[in-house]
Amino acid sequence: MNPFKRHESVRETGSKVSAHLMLGTAMIALAGLVPAGAPAHAQDAPAPAAVPREGGMRVETVLVSARKREERLIDVPVAATALPQATLERYNIASVEQLATALPGINIYKSSGGGSGGNFEIRGVGRIASDYGAEQPVALVIDGFSFTRGHAISMAFFDVESVEVLKGPQTLFFGKNSPAGVISLKTVSPGDTFEGFARASYEFRTENPVVEFGVSVPVVEDKLAIRVAGRGEFMQGGYLNYSTSADVPRDISPFETQALYPSEGPHAKTFPQQKQVVGRFTGVLTPSDNFDATLKLTYSRIRTNDAGSIVLFGCADGPGSNPYLSNAFFDDPSTPGVNEALIKDTGQTCPDKQGKVKLERPTAVPPRAIAEANPTLGGRPNEYFNRTRNILATLEMNWTLGDITLTSVSGFWDYNQDEYTNYDYTSYAVVSSLQGEEGQSWTTELRAQSSFDGPLNFMAGAFYEDMKRSLDAPVQIFPLGPAPSGPWPAIYDGSFLTYHHHWDNNIESYSVFGEARWDITDSLELSGGVRYTKEDRQTFGEQYFNRLDTFLPPAFNPFAPSGSTANLRRKFDDVSPSATLSWHPVEDMMIFAAYKTGFQAAGTSNPGTFTNFFTCGNGCPFTPEQINDALTFDGTDVEGFELGVKGQFLDGRLRAELVGWRYKYTGLQVAIFNSSTTTFTIQNAAGATNMGLEGSFNFIATDELELRGSFQYVQQKYKDYTNAQCYVGQTDPSASNYRPELAALCLFDPALGTSAQNMNGERFGGGPLQFKLGFTWEKPLANGDWLVSFSGDVLYKQKGREFLRQPNTAVPSYVVMDVSARLSQGNGPWEFALICSNCTNEKYVVSILDKPLGKTGDLTGEIALPRLLTLQATYRW
Repeated sequence: MNPFKRHESVRETGSKVSAHLMLGTAMIALAGLVPAGAPAHAQDAPAPAAVPREGGMRVETVLVSARKREERLIDVPVAATALPQATLERYNIASVEQLATALPGINIYKSSGGGSGGNFEIRGVGRIASDYGAEQPVALVIDGFSFTRGHAISMAFFDVESVEVLKGPQTLFFGKNSPAGVISLKTVSPGDTFEGFARASYEFRTENPVVEFGVSVPVVEDKLAIRVAGRGEFMQGGYLNYSTSADVPRDISPFETQALYPSEGPHAKTFPQQKQVVGRFTGVLTPSDNFDATLKLTYSRIRTNDAGSIVLFGCADGPGSNPYLSNAFFDDPSTPGVNEALIKDTGQTCPDKQGKVKLERPTAVPPRAIAEANPTLGGRPNEYFNRTRNILATLEMNWTLGDITLTSVSGFWDYNQDEYTNYDYTSYAVVSSLQGEEGQSWTTELRAQSSFDGPLNFMAGAFYEDMKRSLDAPVQIFPLGPAPSGPWPAIYDGSFLTYHHHWDNNIESYSVFGEARWDITDSLELSGGVRYTKEDRQTFGEQYFNRLDTFLPPAFNPFAPSGSTANLRRKFDDVSPSATLSWHPVEDMMIFAAYKTGFQAAGTSNPGTFTNFFTCGNGCPFTPEQINDALTFDGTDVEGFELGVKGQFLDGRLRAELVGWRYKYTGLQVAIFNSSTTTFTIQNAAGATNMGLEGSFNFIATDELELRGSFQYVQQKYKDYTNAQCYVGQTDPSASNYRPELAALCLFDPALGTSAQNMNGERFGGGPLQFKLGFTWEKPLANGDWLVSFSGDVLYKQKGREFLRQPNTAVPSYVVMDVSARLSQGNGPWEFALICSNCTNEKYVVSILDKPLGKTGDLTGEIALPRLLTLQATYRW
């Protein structure tokens, strides 16, 4: 077997896509048989007019598709927030993760250090991207295609018509892996006129020029229109500075077994120097009044000069301390063969005395001789990077037959992500790795929806997904010198790698769903639905190479021996019912109560290290069944209630929403990271609760001034989590963060064969309170040809909870302020903007983890964007 052969593409893809295109052709042909006077699809109906004001600003009527049909936001019995194109452009939101500052209650950030791309959280539920095998509890839907892989965070975010954030379980309409909610993006489609835009911008801090364009062309009047759009980003600098210790010795041979060898120094001055190229083609075909088809093809490639924006959040022994050696390996400076001066890193960029993190970190690339001996680098020994390539194709077809609309939505996603970085975040570059994931997914959904004049209507459909993905992980952890010949392929001879393993995953999912709606009266509606899902996951893992095989006895080898394999399988099904009662006491007001359920798929781990399950002492080797149990985890079930009120008031000047909820999670998936072994695992908390209150408002104070605000208060508590993992060093009296009262809670569990702590009754997650307040003021200039506007928004997030009781792991509170100024022609094509994001230059982190192979108390944080100032010019026609 060739260990460097990447996962093969889905062989069936071509035939499946061809079959679906043939189905589309047949639907187009059949559409011609239906009389032209048949009712048009709901999406073709004219949108309700905006609430008028006598000149000036107004609260617009927002349309959403939360229930797979267009409705006013205030008529949808779902806790939902809509961000139209103008709102997204207000602060130049150009990535999925920037949505986290647009709304309280959601948290989106990239996962660095070998994770599956990114973390998506809504109402505090999420943070499980550390395991490549896990799916996100928040579904990201782009033009009808549902992503639950964390790498969706790198999908192109431009030329977006609107974003809908649907909070709480959304299983009925969006399927599996949406127990926390859905973020749905709709990109711009062409209309029946020739129009478009061109935009250029420049961000000064990161030296980042960006160009965008979009052009819509009606090819055949009322029948065929196309749109071509593109984006290019060419960042020359960054916001995170790299440094290295000036005292790193340069005269130590890299071939000394235990000596920490000198590095090549920083590979770049700043992070991320991001480069992005995106192109999208959209075609809309309407051969008759009762049929339409929309095809969207998107290609995107994004590259940064490292794996993520990690900084040191805590240094156990202060600046210049032990850089990477954990409690378990070479912890004693007097160990023979280890130069004491070499285990210090005077370039450590620890937080200052006030605890503020720095926009810098030490980093370095391995010595050239060591990097060139790595058989997986492909000629890039002195250059770190993170690159992701995405190809997305979606085809939506709607066919209206009288009072029934048939909809088909199919999609194909092909992605490839790899990263090469220094995972110890020191001046020595000991823990370096090139690893990555790739995969292909094909989905199709067919549904029928009625629009009868009577009190009863329905929706019914079916969904299918076929996904294949692979993970390849060659990793260097310890400075062990070049590998001799051993029980592995000869290509590893002379390599400095510690291990190399590979995982292949095949996932098939089926589901059927349906909903019935009953208009009990003109103002009272009862709806109920259910989705049944069945899934089969198969995973094959193989340890190609383990350097420790040559000198550690099998019972003490932490990693699986070379040649070890694991065959994992997880099959499950789920039934998720829901029911909603909504009442309109007046036309523009709704009160609703909903019972909802949902689930997050069970999974098979693709861990960062392939643990030794084979010759590990008493009771070993493990049986295949025991290995399967150790590397699989249960799904999460959620059920609960929501109660809300929303509407437009004060003669249309005010739109407001208030929603309360309480949900119980069974088998809540919790991501665990063991820094001593760099092992990521998923645990299941048997029971947890999530409850809270959230609200929002938009108020037109005057014809020139809009005020807005939103808040969320959420409490999460473990109800049944008796086997929670103890954090690293919890019982170590020598640890810098040792707490006797916490050590006493970590007890040996004979049933588990290891120590655990009881977390019952403990609160967890992010800060309970979050809120955002803002305004927009706009006024025509004296001659009326130009319009000037100013906007400002302030976001506050309260301090979070410590993870598994570990000291200093609570994400601190932070305040972010955004400001923008715009000058636009009233009846002309030009618009100019100056946009300031995080204007107060708040330096804050959005997540905290143990530093890989660090001492207890060494922590890293994922730092958010600092102050950015962007100048932008747009021309529309």
